Amino acid sequence: MDRPLADEARRLALGSSLTRQARRLAPGPLYDFAAAAEALGTATHRGVVFEPAYPGVGDPEGDRLLLACSAYRDGEELGTVFTALIAGRAPAVSVAPPGTPLGPHR
Repeated sequence: MDRPLADEARRLALGSSLTRQARRLAPGPLYDFAAAAEALGTATHRGVVFEPAYPGVGDPEGDRLLLACSAYRDGEELGTVFTALIAGRAPAVSVAPPGTPLGPHR
């Protein structure tokens, strides 16, 4: 597998793992973002370090909260992890390519 495909496969695996954990730790439908974000703080992925700590930082926008952090393994950035908490829904996680900004003010 060439490097770009391998990198994408790692991001998809990380996003899938964190989504499963998020849905187990903070099952929907969500209404208390603070409690959900705190519960998600226990999620892990073998060998991955998050900066800031998972689920990351973000500001509420109405009935949703988008949290972001960067994921690293062995000092190499794997990508930017986005965790979406939307009122009335289960949490969702995706991982964007390395270097993606954490948000408009970060």
